[in-house]
Amino acid sequence: MKNYFKIIYIFLFLLIYPSFLLANLDGPNPTEDIKENEVLAKDNSIEFIIELINKGDYENSKKILMEKIKDNKNDEHALNLLGYVERQLQNYLSAINYYKAALFINNEYIAAHHYIIMAYLEIDKLDKAREHRDYLDLLCLFGCIEFTEANNAIKMYEANNVR
Repeated sequence: MKNYFKIIYIFLFLLIYPSFLLANLDGPNPTEDIKENEVLAKDNSIEFIIELINKGDYENSKKILMEKIKDNKNDEHALNLLGYVERQLQNYLSAINYYKAALFINNEYIAAHHYIIMAYLEIDKLDKAREHRDYLDLLCLFGCIEFTEANNAIKMYEANNVR
């Protein structure tokens, strides 16, 4: 079962990652924003939400995700994305709560562990970040980019915050 989730996660990562790289290459387009707002009320698919997030439209993403969670409180992906949006808006405690909710539903959700580590580092909770890093290490038994990024972030934090 664990490998099944890894395969799905890798597939989603490969599908979504290029769009993160290409987001906003041409800059904002006011006409496009008007069209998006019209669609906003109609489309609450995860793909559409990720598209908004990639464009930096965190407020609209947050609204849609909140509606999505009202409809399904057990949507771990929506909870994780809402945590990501809150973290981008620098609402770190709120982000952590959404990540925890996603992890409550699925404690093997690699992305949620990865993102909660980053949020804990933002609020100087190194011990909590290490706990999730260690669990992520178990989940990524053969290595994964989320573990590598989280581990590197912790190392950088430690190097810059020697006490």
